[in-house]
Amino acid sequence: MYPISLMLCLLAVPAQASEQVGLIFVYRSDCAASRAFSTSLKAVTDHYRLAVLPVTLDDRRFAEWPGTVRDHGQAQTLGIERVPFLALFDPTTGALAPITSRYLPPAHLERRIAAAIEASHEQ
Repeated sequence: MYPISLMLCLLAVPAQASEQVGLIFVYRSDCAASRAFSTSLKAVTDHYRLAVLPVTLDDRRFAEWPGTVRDHGQAQTLGIERVPFLALFDPTTGALAPITSRYLPPAHLERRIAAAIEASHEQ
């Protein structure tokens, strides 16, 4: 198994743009767990320069995620029942690998993301 920092760097700087995987972060602005998780996620993704697609369920954006998109039923289609929700997404295959649906501090979040990356490369 690769060190977490190496795996996160591999995700942040893919060999080819088409090979890049990213993270999908689904949240509600009125959810305290989503707010706390957002801060944790932002710290990790900024440090490793990871791509994130933030999706709001209530059409209100967190300031740290200016590129947030509004949910148009995708969360229900994907079976997302709790927020915050984070998943690894591979745009070339459409594969979605859930990482967590609860708050995690940055160190735990790094480990979960690294494990999801490793699992995606094993398939």
